[in-house]
Amino acid sequence: MKLLQKFKESWQPKAIDPPQVDPDLPHLDGITRSAESIRYSILSIEFWISRNGQVREWLKHNTHLCVWLAIPALVVVPVITFILWHVSRWATMLTSITGHLIVLPILALVAAVVILVVVSIAKALLK
Repeated sequence: MKLLQKFKESWQPKAIDPPQVDPDLPHLDGITRSAESIRYSILSIEFWISRNGQVREWLKHNTHLCVWLAIPALVVVPVITFILWHVSRWATMLTSITGHLIVLPILALVAAVVILVVVSIAKALLK
């Protein structure tokens, strides 16, 4: 509720003055004349869409929101990605170690059985 009230307080659109062509337009060089024509066209469209300035105010608020969301995204997300990548590598190494630790007792048991069989065969042959 407090956020909505703060938003309503900051929402203050101002009326837009009608755009006017630069009086020196015929005396400008080609590139400057083109830039002035584009500026006038954009301002005319803005004036046509919203004379009371609500679109400009809406764009201003959304730009602020975008910046406030982009800063943490660009600062925090790479750090989280880096941490998750290391955790993933760590989990992979633990899985590998665990797999080798499971194989070791099995191999020791097989070796003990083989030694027991060889000793039994040697005893049987020496009797």
